[in-house]
Amino acid sequence: MLKLMNRITRVNIFAHGGALGASLVYFLWVKARLDASYAASKHPVDHLTGQTAFSAEVIKGYYAHMQGHGTLGIYQRAQVIDFGFILGMLLVGVLLGTFIARFAREGSAARRAALLAGLAMIGAAICDSIENLISFAMLADPQGFAGWIALAYSGFAVVKFALVALAILLALSAFVLTIAQRLRGSVK
Repeated sequence: MLKLMNRITRVNIFAHGGALGASLVYFLWVKARLDASYAASKHPVDHLTGQTAFSAEVIKGYYAHMQGHGTLGIYQRAQVIDFGFILGMLLVGVLLGTFIARFAREGSAARRAALLAGLAMIGAAICDSIENLISFAMLADPQGFAGWIALAYSGFAVVKFALVALAILLALSAFVLTIAQRLRGSVK
């Protein structure tokens, strides 16, 4: 994966920047669709709270709330839209990490941090996809799914959120380190 990411850093800078810009536009577009669908579902809590309940009873309560409003189907559609969001998150993470890396000195901590930011976002996207697939298992029997499924669902969500936070921290660190390299003149 690192070889592929290093190859991306050598793509024409305008193509790379254009792809990053396009991925940001796509990400914001799909995020707006996801947020609207989630709100229309009348899910009783925000994404973070809902995904980290670690309790089948609590999640079944959320589902019962939406069933009572007749909006559980809208929530299921939001879960499908979330795969588009995951793709956007993945593209932005990888392209931003590699874009920062291209300006850092080869072999530097800044370059490693930028590439690791992209890798962390790949891990987050994988966890988010697994979390979504688990949610479909729960939604197949919204009041009868086994309790351990909620634990797996929330476990993957927590790892996803941790990896997203790590990716952001690494990208910010890489950016600052790259600027410091440039100011010191250590990048040619």
